[in-house]
Amino acid sequence: MSETSVPSASPTSSATRAASTWAAGDYPAMARRLVPVADRVIAAAGVAPGTTLLDVGCGTGNAALAAARLGAVATGTDPTPELLAVAARRAREEGLPVTWQEASADRLTGVHDRVVSVFGAMYAPDPRRAAASMVEHCAPGGRIVSAAWTPDGFMAAASRAMGRYLPPPPPDAGPPTHWGDADKVREWFAAPEAGGATEIATSTDHVRLAFASPIEAAEFWVRTAGHLQAERRRLEASGAWQALHHDLAALFTEWNRTPGSGVEVESSYLLAVVTRSV
Repeated sequence: MSETSVPSASPTSSATRAASTWAAGDYPAMARRLVPVADRVIAAAGVAPGTTLLDVGCGTGNAALAAARLGAVATGTDPTPELLAVAARRAREEGLPVTWQEASADRLTGVHDRVVSVFGAMYAPDPRRAAASMVEHCAPGGRIVSAAWTPDGFMAAASRAMGRYLPPPPPDAGPPTHWGDADKVREWFAAPEAGGATEIATSTDHVRLAFASPIEAAEFWVRTAGHLQAERRRLEASGAWQALHHDLAALFTEWNRTPGSGVEVESSYLLAVVTRSV
């Protein structure tokens, strides 16, 4: 998969299904629009040459690559091999020696100076376990930085709109945007099982997403969302596929922040910076 790799962890069947779903859409196209957030996370992590860094739920490698450009010894983990393949190709094209591992957020390895996640750990089935794992694999005195969509932002609204067309989540599954709730994040990282983080700072920022029209925006959203693509045949057969596009286009119109024919939305995310106790 890359010049430097380790054996993958043995995923559970549910984790395997989730990874397959991420690969069903054109997520790399979405990831390219989220590069500024990865850069923000790496800046908050305080990366320097020689810093060891773990990017949890790395997807196509935005944060790991940003760290490697600064001279960090970077490792990216993700349960989706197709996304890791994209990340590895990007690293080769830039000549960056990043290690890639196929693993979920609760199956991490090694101890690192910095542990980061850009919209990755938020999709772990058990957030408490994922937070504890990130602390466990962060060196004493090290730093953990997470970016996650807020519950009141555009991404959450889009998820609700899409959720009307998708099978219901497991009864015990909390929304991924809980990672964008400062109180929840503080609770998880301050928990005894997380190792007792001594300092947790949070702030809110946003990323802008621009398209030529609401229709183009809706088409992009559906094309890049693997969980929608996985349901496409069912939705087309029921006549709901076009209704889904219509609802998303209406959502973009509602959240549009620019005049004219184009559309631009801002989606807020929580930036959490956790310092592990020494």
